[in-house]
Amino acid sequence: MLFLQFLVTGIVTGCFLILATIGFSLTRRVEGFLNIAHAELLGVGAFATWWFNASRGWHIIAAAAIAVVITALVGLGIARAIYDPIRVRGPAVLLITSVGVAFVIGGVIDALIGTGIRTLDIGLATSYEPFGIRITNYQLLVVALAALVSVSLALFLNRTRTGLAIRAMAVNPELAASRGIDVRSTSRATWLLSSGLAGLAGVMLAVIATLTTDLPFAQILVILAVAILAGLGSLYTVIASGLIIGVAMDVSVYWIPAGYRPLVAFAVVIIVLLFRPEGLAGTRAA
Repeated sequence: MLFLQFLVTGIVTGCFLILATIGFSLTRRVEGFLNIAHAELLGVGAFATWWFNASRGWHIIAAAAIAVVITALVGLGIARAIYDPIRVRGPAVLLITSVGVAFVIGGVIDALIGTGIRTLDIGLATSYEPFGIRITNYQLLVVALAALVSVSLALFLNRTRTGLAIRAMAVNPELAASRGIDVRSTSRATWLLSSGLAGLAGVMLAVIATLTTDLPFAQILVILAVAILAGLGSLYTVIASGLIIGVAMDVSVYWIPAGYRPLVAFAVVIIVLLFRPEGLAGTRAA
């Protein structure tokens, strides 16, 4: 029974990782670099939610909605002001720059929020115990949102003009431009979408965890593990990778101390890459 409890907890963790990684992977595919600052955008969403909810007294739904919008705009603003002017210097420079951006965002959050522990004004979680396995209403919310976001994003990318343009740019930006796709507008749409998803993941982080200012950046290693495991594949490989990493980390607690969870995440990645170097997607990077 204890093993099943860890398994259920791992599925919840995997669903959170799906929310946290989808936007990161989308940026990686379309913009062509690893945006390390994506983790701190989770912090923007989390602490904006906390400020509107716990500090200003807004209802959690209104606070979460405005936090997602703010995070989307912050991500777009950073892309236009910082990343776009140096894009010609290549993905390595963009990667290093994103590390600096992450520290700047983290520093701003530290300055505005200060140290200490923060919690939302949403009341204690309600626990359910079907078949003796404990799960809370907030954990169920994470699972439901991950499913809703995955389905909605799949429909958006496959059924809308902007979504199809994003997919085309992810495959070949030059070819997409030659076919008449507005590369600049599509890039902006990608940043808004990926940053908004980071904001939503930040909201869920605030709901299920006790917030500290160093918590968001701590997520980047696991986000990287999920993205590397997924490879340069579709949305579905990101979903599969998130669940695999989440379940592996939490089920491992059945045998080893919880402090080794990040080690387990990268151990899974290394084992898979030994047999499938391109990741679960089986698509080699250009």
